[in-house]
Amino acid sequence: MEDRGIKTKMELKVAILIFAVTILSTVLVTEHLIRKFKKKGYVVKDMYKKNKPKIPTMGGLAIMSGLMISLVASQLLLEEIDLGRLLLLYFIVIVYGTFGLLDDLIDIGRKMKVIAPFFMALPIALVVTDTSIAFGFTTLEIGLFALYITSPIYIMVVSNLLNMHEGYNGLGTGVSILLMLFIGAKLILVGDADLLPYLFPILAVAIAFMYYNRYPSVIFLGNSGTLLLGSAVGALLVFFNMELFGVVILLPHIVNFLLWCLWVVLMKLWPEKYPHIKWAKLREDKTIEAPNWLTIKYIVAKLFRVKEWQAILICYFITFVFGVVGLVWF
Repeated sequence: MEDRGIKTKMELKVAILIFAVTILSTVLVTEHLIRKFKKKGYVVKDMYKKNKPKIPTMGGLAIMSGLMISLVASQLLLEEIDLGRLLLLYFIVIVYGTFGLLDDLIDIGRKMKVIAPFFMALPIALVVTDTSIAFGFTTLEIGLFALYITSPIYIMVVSNLLNMHEGYNGLGTGVSILLMLFIGAKLILVGDADLLPYLFPILAVAIAFMYYNRYPSVIFLGNSGTLLLGSAVGALLVFFNMELFGVVILLPHIVNFLLWCLWVVLMKLWPEKYPHIKWAKLREDKTIEAPNWLTIKYIVAKLFRVKEWQAILICYFITFVFGVVGLVWF
């Protein structure tokens, strides 16, 4: 028992060290990239500010850099996890981030955005060990179908769900952090706390990046960041065999997607009444004037006369509520 206690303390020290290295490296990389992006003109307008300042984008590159440094530290310091599985898991995440970065730079086209993400998620088949899905008191074994069809599709869908729920300063990063914290809490509740090191690299990077991406943002995620964080959430849920738990905590994102589908239909049927609008307007008092009720972030602005930072907090709260529901009821 004494040896086990010493071992646990050592593992905790190693985890804290990796967290510290990851956060420090992400901060340094992000600071550097903010300066470089400003100099090179990789900036976009912040549409929910009165003067619409130009803010550096493609923050996913900073997240990828911090993540790779974290993985190197994990290889050097961690002994209690399967490093091969760890690297394969985050290979998927980095590929998604690279794909998003290409889209930021050259706009790779709608067809590629639909087809490529499925194939990018296929390596998950090499790390999934449980191919069954639990339904209450029964389990359904789906074998190779889970490995090569449902698991990659799950990652692809979750990545896009989080990408579609972006739009306010720090919304995508903050929601992703909350989701990952609930995944970690679920691991602890089911007695799998020893798997937490698989979650630590992306969680530490996201927390560090949030310092710069929070309201008011000094750098945006870009597609590189939203797809990377979304794929990380999806891959972790599959990796930990938490797909149904993921459905519960992602319900606001699923509703957001369904509302978007309705919007697409309405745009085709009544384009004058339901035009394609990417950004809401700002009133004189800096509150958001939402054009319709067809996304979660617009519903928040319709129900409450809110400024951007208030809308962000409400969106965080919605994710928090469903995270708690997932922990308590699933």
